[in-house]
Amino acid sequence: MSNYERIVAFAREHPQEAHIIEHETAIVDLESGARVFDVTRAAATYIVETKEGVFAVVAAATGHLRWRQLGRALGLRQIHLASPELVKERTGYEVGTVGPLCLDGIRMFVDRGLLVHDVVYCGTEDAHHTLAIDPRLIVEANDVIGYFDGADYLQ
Repeated sequence: MSNYERIVAFAREHPQEAHIIEHETAIVDLESGARVFDVTRAAATYIVETKEGVFAVVAAATGHLRWRQLGRALGLRQIHLASPELVKERTGYEVGTVGPLCLDGIRMFVDRGLLVHDVVYCGTEDAHHTLAIDPRLIVEANDVIGYFDGADYLQ
C-alpha cells in the first residue's frame, strides 16, 4: 500500500481530526499551495541526516529554517537535509511530497508553533491531494522526541 493510500485510510479512521483535500492544482511550493489553503497553516516535513541518525522535522512551511542553529538546539550534530535517495529509501516519499504520517521508524521533532492551530495542511505523497489535520494528531501518530519554537529558527 502506498503512503497516500495509508494516509487516506488514516483520515477515514479520524474523520473529526483529518481529511483529504483534492485539488486540480499540483502543489509544489507555497505559491501553488496558496491557491488551495491558508499557507500560514502549512506544515512542511523535512527528513534530515545527522551524526545521531535520520530524523523528521515538522515545521511551519512559511520560511527557511536555520539548520545549524536548530540542530544545536535539538542536540544534533552536522544536521543537513537528507539526499533524495535517502528520503525515498527511508520513507517511500519523493522529496517535496513528504508528509508527517507513514514515517515508520523515524523519530520526529515538531515545531510548537503548529500546535496553536486547529488544522494544518500537509503533504500526502500526491501533489493533487493535501492532508488537513489537527496537529495534535500528528504528535499522537508519531515517535516525537522533541519540540522547538520554529519562529526562533526561521530566516
